[in-house]
Amino acid sequence: MSGSESPENSELVSAIKDQVEEWSTSSNDALHISLYRGDKVVSEVEPAFTYPIFGEEEVVFGYRGLDMSLSLAAHNLRPHMSISWTEQFPQLGDIKASDIRGALRDFVPESAFATESRAEALADSDANSFRPPGTLLHSYTHEDQTFEIWKASLADDGAKEIMQNAQILVPMFIEGGTILELDEPWVAARWTLFMLYQVDQKQTDTSPYTFVGFSTSYRVFTLPDRQAFAKSDHVVPQRSESDMDAILRRWNPDTMDEDTEDVKSPLQLPSRERISQFLIIPTHQGSGHGARLYNTVFTNLITPDNIYELTVEDPNEAFDDMRDICDLLWLRKNSDDFASLKIETQIDSAKLKMNEKIPVDDIVSGDAKARIKKTSKIMPRQLGRLIEMETYSKIPKLNRSVNRITRKEKSTNEMDRAYYLWRLYVKQRLMIANLDTLAQLDREERIERLEATVENIQVDYDRLLELARKRARSLDSQAGSTHSSSKRKKKVVVESDEGEDDAEAGDVAPVSSKKKRKIT
Repeated sequence: MSGSESPENSELVSAIKDQVEEWSTSSNDALHISLYRGDKVVSEVEPAFTYPIFGEEEVVFGYRGLDMSLSLAAHNLRPHMSISWTEQFPQLGDIKASDIRGALRDFVPESAFATESRAEALADSDANSFRPPGTLLHSYTHEDQTFEIWKASLADDGAKEIMQNAQILVPMFIEGGTILELDEPWVAARWTLFMLYQVDQKQTDTSPYTFVGFSTSYRVFTLPDRQAFAKSDHVVPQRSESDMDAILRRWNPDTMDEDTEDVKSPLQLPSRERISQFLIIPTHQGSGHGARLYNTVFTNLITPDNIYELTVEDPNEAFDDMRDICDLLWLRKNSDDFASLKIETQIDSAKLKMNEKIPVDDIVSGDAKARIKKTSKIMPRQLGRLIEMETYSKIPKLNRSVNRITRKEKSTNEMDRAYYLWRLYVKQRLMIANLDTLAQLDREERIERLEATVENIQVDYDRLLELARKRARSLDSQAGSTHSSSKRKKKVVVESDEGEDDAEAGDVAPVSSKKKRKIT
């Protein structure tokens, strides 16, 4: 008998496949998420993906008419989970219906299954007096609606409860996003929760607060700079001790000296802040709320003197776009050094010889860059790109062509020289950032790869600068409306949708992602 499949086996395999398909349901289609204010639905969304819960295929087997409804109280996100179906697959040997509740157990609090009644599960006698935990940082209006941004430590029980409830949404909307572990108080204290709420003061039957989005940040202690310690009057270890010993000794009330009496908590030690998660509910995306939340988070996190750098945990491309635009506009507004950056075109020709290191601190003032980094606290790679973007924007479009720079730094046109030097400046960053990859290529291929990458970067900067221009124009328009309407005593709209669909692509921001990065 040949190795080909017999007609009988082929028919059996086909019948099994038909059975599997007949009893299989897309978990994305079956799962529905609703926010309730009292007994009224104020928002309905579908998950972007459910593979962290139900597997890569995003399929639930063994049910017909499957419905998984996740209901959340709009003010504190208290959950209720309802699972129903019209027919369940009868178990045949080891083949049985998927354990839906078991799959959800690691993502949905057990309290979500405590009662079959949604109304009972979401009921809150204190809803009318609810206020978000923590401190109100910022409020604004959009389309005659009021929005507020609150900040709280996750050591706060109220904030921790909201975060534990909000985390249900993380695997459904933040690709690669993980559930926070907040069991240890000292860990929770290092996490900060930023909450965005829509506020309807006309609401009297229940809470006026409706959850719109959130961001979390984590404080990471930095090791002491040994050179800085040697030049300062701060505590210098007098014995052999580890860097962490030195850090702990600085805030220990029993061992710190007069110079460190102001350090009452490890949270006051030299640190970095890392934005970890960022999410705007899909029904509120594309309206500028992501930028509002990010700008508030950014400004708040860089304010403390002991914070030296702000980082983002594995951002995706959509979040990168929003971050680039927000950071660029913030620097232009708040840093005179940044706003005055340009390519210096009078460079000593000896520094530009073939075998010399590219003089990046001559092309763009090294002193200015150091001051910008110190005041903005933006991480080096991100700040480097923003500096490239800003200096590129100062070169007229007419001059941004390789056909114009055949004479390189000897061009008689200053802006042609600026464009040539700008490309050198970018190439130096690329060579440092991608040294291992480029080292494997021969010289000609390396040059070709760098040239192509600079061209791609230039196209991307053109796109981002146009989005930033639209965003800045929108903000100027809002400011003008606010000024004029205050005289006319008309309603003020402090948010515009103009140009926001693209600029706010990062509203749902998987600040953890699985993307593969190119040489950029």
